[in-house]
Amino acid sequence: MSTETLKISLAQKILGISDDLLLNKLKTLIESENIVGYAKGKPIYESQYIKEMNKSIMAIKNGTATLYTTKEVRNNILNENNLG
Repeated sequence: MSTETLKISLAQKILGISDDLLLNKLKTLIESENIVGYAKGKPIYESQYIKEMNKSIMAIKNGTATLYTTKEVRNNILNENNLG
């Protein structure tokens, strides 16, 4: 099922709901998934962002994270985009 078809199907089902409790649950669920940014054209949801940040924090605390200097990051960006 395509994204557009899924949206239409869900919208039709939501319009048919008359139970306020269920509608409030749906509202809470939808609002809990805030989009905080986009990567490669796809949304990054707040819950996933927080999960990834917590993983990174733990990796830093455990000493297993790969860290780069500002200069290394800059050079990587320049090299990947053929600007350097």
